[in-house]
Amino acid sequence: MTRYFFMEQNTALSDSIKLRDFDLYGKRHIFTWKDREKILPTTFLYLASDSGECAPDFIKSPVYLVSEKVKKVIEQYEDGLVFPQVVFMQKEEEKQLLYYHLLLPEIPALAETTVYYPNGIEKRQALQADKCKGHHVFLLADSTKKLPVVSQEVVESLCRQHTLGLEWEEIPVE
Repeated sequence: MTRYFFMEQNTALSDSIKLRDFDLYGKRHIFTWKDREKILPTTFLYLASDSGECAPDFIKSPVYLVSEKVKKVIEQYEDGLVFPQVVFMQKEEEKQLLYYHLLLPEIPALAETTVYYPNGIEKRQALQADKCKGHHVFLLADSTKKLPVVSQEVVESLCRQHTLGLEWEEIPVE
């Protein structure tokens, strides 16, 4: 049985890059596969003048962004995804970083054994194996936790690429 993990950004990365007009650790807007027609093929954002040097391979805010390294791995496992470019620029140092907007399909894959708090938020998620079958990278349509879900194969491939700033939380599969 395939194992699945939430992909999270390590926010404790020291000397991390900073955007001029957005908080990389603040609120995020989640665009999905169905929003692909609304997004420009290339977007330009500016790095802050005091931006650090460390560029993580996954950024979760203001939108999900991945590096070229992560994009290449995901493309090997999921067909048909579109990755609009996002260029981070810093005029003072004539520096540019290329990222890709991660637009994932949403799949209703929570198992009936998922445990909820009284307010409806999941206390403990569990995935139903047959609903995830054939998918390696997606968002949970029926969950309040909107982090990318990736299969063990994707995690192993990303680890072999020596990615920076990624954390994994395993999700039980039933």
